[in-house]
Amino acid sequence: MDAIKEKSLPLAIGLNLFIPGLGYLYMGKWLIGIAGSAIIIGAYLTTPAIMAGQVWLVMNVIMAIDMFILSQKRKKEIIQDNSKKCPSCAELILKEAKVCRFCNAKV
Repeated sequence: MDAIKEKSLPLAIGLNLFIPGLGYLYMGKWLIGIAGSAIIIGAYLTTPAIMAGQVWLVMNVIMAIDMFILSQKRKKEIIQDNSKKCPSCAELILKEAKVCRFCNAKV
């Protein structure tokens, strides 16, 4: 399995500000990025010009919240991928650790 790489949350949100769905593509969520982009562009095209600013703001707030949730899930996956449980005390330690930092047991 490939190692999960940490991605920049502010960059993903910024990409979504310029091109809706691009932040999802950056985070590796291709299906959501393409579908989301189509939905958002459709919403812009069917919205009266007077409401376009409000729709843009609401859509970007929703995408920013979703990006934050996606980033938190990704961080948890990275921690799980790089750690293991100590056989003595069951605390999470790095996979490369030789001695547990909590109970000093040799791993």
